[in-house]
Parts: sequence; structure tokens; C-alpha cells
Amino acid sequence: MLDDQLLEKYIHTFYGYGNYHGDFWFVGKEEGGGGTIEDALQRLNAWSRRGCRELEDVFEYHQAFGFTKCFGQHPNIQPVWGKLIRSLLKAKGQEATRDQVRGYQGQQLAREGGETCLLELLPLPSPSAGIWLYSDYSQLPQLLERQVYRESYAAQRADHIRHRVLKYKPRAVVFYSLDAWYQQWWRAIAEGANFSTHKNGFQSGANGSTLFVIAKHPTTHGVTNEYFEAIGDLIAAHSSDSSILPKHV
Repeated sequence: MLDDQLLEKYIHTFYGYGNYHGDFWFVGKEEGGGGTIEDALQRLNAWSRRGCRELEDVFEYHQAFGFTKCFGQHPNIQPVWGKLIRSLLKAKGQEATRDQVRGYQGQQLAREGGETCLLELLPLPSPSAGIWLYSDYSQLPQLLERQVYRESYAAQRADHIRHRVLKYKPRAVVFYSLDAWYQQWWRAIAEGANFSTHKNGFQSGANGSTLFVIAKHPTTHGVTNEYFEAIGDLIAAHSSDSSILPKHV
């Protein structure tokens, strides 16, 4: 059985990786991994040992439970992170070659003190929407079913992220899922932004100096590198039009 007290603390406290002071934030549906209860337990225990932080350094945290293949000098390009990095590089006016993506992921993505922030609306690690292990290993009533879990925690976590956006004012926030259920929370976080749809299919809207983008999930069938690079071009154009200078991190 999982430690329900620790599990509940994780749900209410852990939001993702990187640096709230960074210019570029990416917000997904839920934490990946957790294909087995042993994997989920390793992640929880590593988080606890490291001080139960709201944001983790993505490399140091994964290293703490033995997952290192996506970091270092020659990492495997992670399917989600790789496409997000393409948009980030283009937003900075850089070319998004495979080598540059690999290098950024291995050395810079979502590091403490860096320029990026990887957040999740829902925190418990799960490899897919069709897998839900927690009802068998926890006595928390909110974890009886995935849908109960989603409805129990999404609103409060979306509101927390909204307040973080208002406080830190990132240059861009990219939400990645066009699923209607998640879009309601993306729009709640981006309160005050009026969204329009681009020819590529993603949506964007600004609130003050922050540009919000609602995009397809990077692993959606048929999504291309060019799709995410176009998002980066949009962020770059918005920054130029608004005379926004990159923040010093």
C-alpha cells in the first residue's frame, strides 16, 4: 500500500519542474511514468527525500530514482519534451535541429534556476489515460476512480497555477491538449485571454505580457515538428510586437 498521507501531500504540493521565474512555461495534463506501482512509489519516495518541493529540478529528481537516459551529453529525445523544446528554441530565434533539441533537453530543460517550467494539471504519474493503479494501493476516496480524482483536484490545482502565472508573468504559457475537459482548465488558468484559432490549428490569446497557447499534445497522431515550431514563431512574434525583453533568470 502507498503512504496515503504522503500521497495526499504530493497531490497538493507537487506541480512539476523548473523555475517559475523562467520565460517559458509548458502545462500538460498529468505527470507521465508510473507504469507500475513500484515506479510510482520510487517517485513519491524520491520527492519526499528531496524535501517535498513544489518544483523540482527535472534532472536531479529523475536521477534520484534512477532514470537518467533523457539527460546528459547524448540523451534519448523524450517524445513530449522534444517537441516542446522545438517551440522554445524557435521562440528564442534559434534553429530547432535534432542536435540542438537533444542538447537542450540533456543540459537545460526544466532545471532549477533555468528559463523553463514544466507543470502538470494533475500530479500522479500515469503512463496513459487507460491505466489507473491507485485505487488498488490507496484508501483515499478521491483515488477510487480516475474520473473522481480528476474532478476532486483539477479546479484547485488550476487555480494555483493561475495565481503563479499572475505572480511571475512568464513570457509564454503553452498548454498541450485540445481535449475539451482540459481546455476548460487551460482557459481558467489564462483568465482574461481571448483565444483565436490559427491556421495550424492551435489557439492563442494574451493577457498582459503573457501569451497563452492551447495546442495538441505532442504525441497526438500526425503532429509534426513543424506544428510546434510554428508555435515558437508565434511566441517570438508576440514578444517582438509587445517589445518584451527576455527576463534575467
